[in-house]
Amino acid sequence: MSSQAQATRRMIVGSFAAGVSAMVLLGLIAPVAMQSGLTVRDAFAATLVERGPAIEPLNVVAIEAQLAEADRLMADMRSTTADEMAMLERLAR
Repeated sequence: MSSQAQATRRMIVGSFAAGVSAMVLLGLIAPVAMQSGLTVRDAFAATLVERGPAIEPLNVVAIEAQLAEADRLMADMRSTTADEMAMLERLAR
């Protein structure tokens, strides 16, 4: 038997052995993992107490007040920097 044929044979046997090992491992571990996973999930679901909505309702009035304050501050900043901006525009030309 040539070395190429032996290498091919070893690769096929190794692949088969790895596949069988993986299937045996999954067959033994998967049911145990699924059983314990379901038990933990059921235990958590049994003790979960709803305290209220997960997302609090928005206070639209407060948000609008914050936006109005931000607009006012931006207008104040623009008015105090208008001269400087005009000078920069003149220098840029």
